[in-house]
Amino acid sequence: MITARDWPAYVARTLRPPRCRTHDAIDLFCGAGGLSLGFASAGFRVTGYDESEDAVATYRKNLGEAIAGRLHAETPLPTCHVLLAGPPCQPWSQAGSQLGREDPRDGLQIVSSAIRRVQPWIGVVENVPGIARSGHRVVLDEFEEELRGNGYRVHEARLNAADFGVPQRRVRVFIVFSHDSFTFPAPTKDLATTRHAIGRTANRQLLGARILSPRMDEYVAKYEAASKCRTPRDLRLDSPARTLTVRNLAGATGDMIRVVLPDGRRRAITPREAARLQSFPDWFRFSGSASRQFEQIGNAVPPLLARHIALAVRAYLRDRSPSTLRSSPQLEQQ
Repeated sequence: MITARDWPAYVARTLRPPRCRTHDAIDLFCGAGGLSLGFASAGFRVTGYDESEDAVATYRKNLGEAIAGRLHAETPLPTCHVLLAGPPCQPWSQAGSQLGREDPRDGLQIVSSAIRRVQPWIGVVENVPGIARSGHRVVLDEFEEELRGNGYRVHEARLNAADFGVPQRRVRVFIVFSHDSFTFPAPTKDLATTRHAIGRTANRQLLGARILSPRMDEYVAKYEAASKCRTPRDLRLDSPARTLTVRNLAGATGDMIRVVLPDGRRRAITPREAARLQSFPDWFRFSGSASRQFEQIGNAVPPLLARHIALAVRAYLRDRSPSTLRSSPQLEQQ
C-alpha cells in the first residue's frame, strides 16, 4: 500500500513515458491528454487531436505532437495501431441537457468515420455512464453494431477510477473494439484517498484559492437542504473525492468541490489540487487561465486509470502476431 507521503512521487514516476515506445496511437478529442498520458506511460507513441487551443498547448507541452482544429468526419488521420477517443460527454451527461444525437457536440459519428478509414488493430472509446442508459442506449447500440460491421468484436465495461488507485470516485463507460477477445484490467488493491492527493495543502489557505464568503456558506446550506444532500459536498480527506467535473470545479457555489480549513472557512481547490485528484503528476503543466485549466482537468480521463487500460491493450498486442491483428496495408508495409 502506497502511503500518502509517497503517493505524489509514485504518480510522477509511474506516469513518466519511457524513451522507447512501440505502437502508434491517435487520440481523438484528446483534451489535455489524460488518456494519452496513460498510454504514453505504457510505451505508446500517441498523437492528439482537439479543437481547444489551450488543451492542445497543454498536450504539446507535456506529451508531444497534437493537432489543433475542429474534428469532422473527413479529418485527415494517419495510420495507427491503436485509436483512442473521448468524444464530448455533454450530449449524454446528467449534468447537461441530454440531447444525445441532436446535440451538435455528439462525436460518435466522427469516431465511427475515423475507425472505418484508419482500421486500427484495437481501439478504446470513453464516455459518461449516461451514454449507456436506456434513454440513449439505442445510439450506443448502433455505434457498437457499426463496429461489428467493420469486423470488430466489442467489449464494454463500466470502470470506477477509485478501483485503480485514483483518489476519486469516477465511473465511466469504456468500449474496446478488437478483432478477438480482450480482457479489461482487474481492480487493484491500491486505495488512494483525498489525503494522498492533497493532504499537504487541504488545511492551508493557498495563494489565489477562493475563500467562500458568509453569504456563499448560507447558499451552500440552502442548496444542500433543497437537494436533500445526505453528506456535505466538502471533501473528506480519508475517502476518495467525488467525481470532478467542469461544473463543480469552476461553476456554481452549491456544487463546488471545496475543502474546510481549520478555522471553519471553506475554500475552493486550486487547479493543481484538482489535477492531483485526477492523478495527473506534478510535472504535468497546464496552459491557459485557471478556468480553462479547470475545464481541461474536469474533462480528462484519470491518467492512472488510463494506464491500466493501456497495459491491457499492450498485453493484447504482445500476445498476437501481426497476421492475426489484421493490420491495415499501410502498417504492414512499415
